[in-house]
Amino acid sequence: MIRKLIFLSLLIVGISSINANGQSLKIPSVKDASTLVLPADKAGFEKDFLAALDPGKDLGISADILGKLATGNKGLVSDVMGIMGGKGSDNDKLAKIALKNTDWTKLVTGLLGNDKAGKYLDLVKKQIGPFKTKYNLAKLLL
Repeated sequence: MIRKLIFLSLLIVGISSINANGQSLKIPSVKDASTLVLPADKAGFEKDFLAALDPGKDLGISADILGKLATGNKGLVSDVMGIMGGKGSDNDKLAKIALKNTDWTKLVTGLLGNDKAGKYLDLVKKQIGPFKTKYNLAKLLL
């Protein structure tokens, strides 16, 4: 019995001391120049980005709020495309995109309330995830 207890204790200590080395999260920076340019397929990016921002019907959003949200989403996409296609330093572009993300998040929270906005933003993060490998620019969003 004591042997089993000692073995089990050593096993638990061994398992808890293992350091899992997963893939680390890469946060885009100004040095990553490929993220600060528009993708070659601008129309495809715009279409995919708008699709990722679509809340679907699972959240139970009313039609009038859904219309306002769609208008806000189109505005965000248009603004981001304009910023990335415009002139300016990389730091300026990053600052402008961060400001647009903040403004858009405030719009979403104002339209949906805190509870539904949180669910919607989680949904958007999940939907935009696959595009981070296809479009480097998607790393900067949300």
